[in-house]
Amino acid sequence: MGNLCLVLPTTTFQLNSYETTNHANFIQFKRYRVPYSNTFSTFADRFVSTLALNLPISSSIRNPQRLWPAKRHPLLGKALSALLILACGVMFSASAHAQITIFPASSTPGTIDHGNPAPTELGVKFTTDTTGYITGLRFYKASTNTGTHVAHLWTASGVLLQSATFTNETASGWQQVNFSTPVRVTANTVYVASYWAPAGHFSMDIKYFANAGVNNAPLHALQNGVSGGNGVYIHSSKSNFPNGNYESSNFWVDVVYSGQATAASPQLTVSSSTLNFGSIAVNSSTTGTVTLTSSGSSPLTVNSAAVSGTGFSLVAGTLPTTLNPNSSMTLQLQFKPTASGSATGALTIGSNSTTGSSTVVSLSGTGTAATPQLTVSPTSLNLGSVALKTATTGSVTLTSTGTSAVTVNSAAISGTGFSIVGGSFPATLNPNQTLAVKVQFDPTTAGSAAGSLTINSNSTTGSSAVVALSGTGTATAEEVNLSWNAPASSSDPVAGYNIYRALGSGAFQLINSGIDTKTTYVDTAVVGGNTYNYLVKSVDQSGVESVSSNEISVAVP
Repeated sequence: MGNLCLVLPTTTFQLNSYETTNHANFIQFKRYRVPYSNTFSTFADRFVSTLALNLPISSSIRNPQRLWPAKRHPLLGKALSALLILACGVMFSASAHAQITIFPASSTPGTIDHGNPAPTELGVKFTTDTTGYITGLRFYKASTNTGTHVAHLWTASGVLLQSATFTNETASGWQQVNFSTPVRVTANTVYVASYWAPAGHFSMDIKYFANAGVNNAPLHALQNGVSGGNGVYIHSSKSNFPNGNYESSNFWVDVVYSGQATAASPQLTVSSSTLNFGSIAVNSSTTGTVTLTSSGSSPLTVNSAAVSGTGFSLVAGTLPTTLNPNSSMTLQLQFKPTASGSATGALTIGSNSTTGSSTVVSLSGTGTAATPQLTVSPTSLNLGSVALKTATTGSVTLTSTGTSAVTVNSAAISGTGFSIVGGSFPATLNPNQTLAVKVQFDPTTAGSAAGSLTINSNSTTGSSAVVALSGTGTATAEEVNLSWNAPASSSDPVAGYNIYRALGSGAFQLINSGIDTKTTYVDTAVVGGNTYNYLVKSVDQSGVESVSSNEISVAVP
């Protein structure tokens, strides 16, 4: 609560039988003097509360007296309120409907597990300064405090007012359950809040209430002796009203109080209560997400997210965090199995949600044995018709289609004219990775050719894969182009020319069918791989030839 600044008129007020008068430095009571700097704040709070300024009461006095002017003008209340606001310059306000507990969330028992395994109902006596509603109940849980816990709210005489079963509990720490219908409680009336611990092992601090209660206005856990003993318990095979007391022990039971039955509340909604990662190869991983949404009417605090189960982990999501109403955040989880078979786990989300302090998402997945697999495409490769002494290439694609990396150890090729011109080995391909193998066909003879490409790997589909290779070599038409110079001068006019050819060292033979009147000739009757010799003779009108020209030799590829 902020500092309270008051300016009071010089007016006489009556507090039951006590009369007070405002002075410059202190308030004087008939029986004692109270300095402004200390005790006055307590009575100022009480005074302001009677004037309905909605300021919270911080005093620990359990039975405050109402403070009214002895004589009031009809407008005095309004005038005084205005005077207070003008004097201070600040208007204080506080939510009349905030949810309040006796113990803060950070409180921790001195003895978390007392060790007693007996089934026990454990409780605390409390009062409230103002009439309001108990919306739920809390207790601190040891990890050994197992079983189904049930919350109860009783009158001081043992009449059961409300009960609720705790759900979605965390392994330990504060647990909270909300009543389906909030219970209206009357100011300055003693009630008992308790819970049933069927397996014992409850939290317990001895002599906690021996010399003082716990005050968090308007709630008060009573000091031992104010209304009998506090805290209270009963050992029983089933839930009963706790009416015993042992050395003023605190069993760490708490209530949730609100000024109205439908108090604003933070609420958590998760996108799904289950998350299945499917089948994943051992030592590989996959991820999934869970979306958290603040679906209540006040900010939601997500305190923690714990993951259990072999292979499951939280990989993204910063906590703690606060989400305003209708805002969301995403948690990313990973499944990385270390062994084959089904796996289960849980994501436990801790928050201040009024639907439960913990929310559990079930996790599942299946680990499968690592399976390197190689797929080869195509399984046959035809390189078509290729002219002799030329080359063409084709491609074979290797793909890792298993759940783990495949190792391609080698690639071998067979067949005349076929060879590997691209792709190095050994090579390791991760799942979905590919590798291209380039195959060349360079025929040396005309006709069909066949071969094969053999791929060796550790694929579970087989250690070797064979691709059938085929192609056709085609011969090309060879020719020799000849040219020469005409005689510079001749007494006998030249009518044309005769061309002679010899195969290797053989005899020359005339190859033109008639006199060639040009000084060029194309010989298309040659075959590749041979050597030919040529000479030319001039011819006159009578068909008489001249002596031979020089000889030339041509090797046809």
